[in-house]
Amino acid sequence: MSIAASVLETVRAEAANHGGARVARAGLRIGELSGVEPESLRFCLETLVTGSDLDPLAFDFEICPWTRRCRACGAVFHVLEWNPACSACGSADTEAAGVIKWN
Repeated sequence: MSIAASVLETVRAEAANHGGARVARAGLRIGELSGVEPESLRFCLETLVTGSDLDPLAFDFEICPWTRRCRACGAVFHVLEWNPACSACGSADTEAAGVIKWN
């Protein structure tokens, strides 16, 4: 519930930064290893929004995979089973790759 309240506080602040604009939709990116359960967060957000100044705000969630880039071979890969070693060459010399769109 506290995460949902923080999200709504941020939405209100952004609306105020844009002259009090009415917000219809808010997009959230959730890391797959964040520990946040998307459906629980959606329930909390909808509960807090109903009857508030933000009603009928809708939410779009994007689940972001844990991706790494190999410094040895340059491959970008989705980390599986908590093993950040490169899936292409096996090197442990990897770094965060940011948000990657997987097809």
